[in-house]
Amino acid sequence: MHATVCTPMAASTSPNSRPDRAWRVLWGAQAAAAVPGEDCGAPAYWRTVSGLGFRPAENLRGRAGWVSGGNGGYPITVHGGDPGGSYPVSLRTLYVRYPRNELDMLPGGGSRIAARLGLTVLDAILTGAGSEQTVQWNSWMLSTNPVPPGLPDSIPEVTRTLAREFPDHAIVLRNVDERCSPGLPARLRAAGYRLLAARIVHCFDARHGTLKDTSTLRRDRKELGDADGPEWVAPWDLLPADAGRIAELYRRLYLEKHSWLNPRYDESFVRAALRDHWLEFHGLRDRKGRLVGVFGLFSLDGLTTTVPFVGHDTSLPAGSGIYRRLFLRIHREVSRRRQLLNYSSGAGDFKRRRGSLPTVEFNAVYDRHLPPRRRMAFRFAELALNRLVQPWLERVRL
Repeated sequence: MHATVCTPMAASTSPNSRPDRAWRVLWGAQAAAAVPGEDCGAPAYWRTVSGLGFRPAENLRGRAGWVSGGNGGYPITVHGGDPGGSYPVSLRTLYVRYPRNELDMLPGGGSRIAARLGLTVLDAILTGAGSEQTVQWNSWMLSTNPVPPGLPDSIPEVTRTLAREFPDHAIVLRNVDERCSPGLPARLRAAGYRLLAARIVHCFDARHGTLKDTSTLRRDRKELGDADGPEWVAPWDLLPADAGRIAELYRRLYLEKHSWLNPRYDESFVRAALRDHWLEFHGLRDRKGRLVGVFGLFSLDGLTTTVPFVGHDTSLPAGSGIYRRLFLRIHREVSRRRQLLNYSSGAGDFKRRRGSLPTVEFNAVYDRHLPPRRRMAFRFAELALNRLVQPWLERVRL
């Protein structure tokens, strides 16, 4: 008999706001005890991170806790200026360090010089804003955090609580966009948040029916439907002995091929994620029984899912189609479950050809409780990013 696969967040993290239940920040064992849900999946993950101090990756640092109110709450992470943080925990890495790593991808020397100058100015602005001193909420320390349905109603209470508890920290809510979370940007602006353009993300929405097919998807299925290809490995058939290989496949794709500024998930993270089903892993094995591809789904409330973990053997020839096979499986799972998939950024042309709905994603920053100097710097960052970077993102459609 197959082992039971953990269902997504069984109890919603989105609380029912009640005046008689004051919002408060919890740490350690109290934070772990307040996380609702089963002993697997997202709840088990955050109980381990907040209660036991487990760090998902070496470059995902910060104090982890829980802001609690009503019948639920949200994970929070507090950051104080770690210069080596990955972009899920560092605004400076997201807006400056990561783009600097990719300057060689720009066409023409003039474009690279202009971009380098712009990044130098933006770096100075973010330094003046103290942008590394933040408290993030709905922060799962992942590349893309799913937004639960009830989050907009919690904005005023959570913001007041965090501003009171962290008077020297900017309050940040990542992964804000209009397509995946209609109305959320307007609700945040009304509550006093600034929205700083960050990147283009790609959504696939199957909540109201199966995902739309495209000619590219049909071609992929035809080309990759051979019986001699690698075989799928279901979540319950991936074993602790596979943890090292899974971590290796992630490292090859996200770190060695792309950037070491991505989260550096290692074997210890994968082993724990397999044991407690933090992620729902699916894999591909070749004829020799060796894993050649893998992805991990992260879901909340069974409605929204993300794919923070993808890896494949980059030494294989491009014609093997491993990444396309992985996407076909992701597409099928999301469509079957009638979920919203936020498939993060990157590979824009690949995702659009397969039916993605691209949209600009923002970081929402609340700074009204900070000194005027820092508020002014965040204002300059907002202007620069929204008036210069956002039109460029929409034009190049990365």
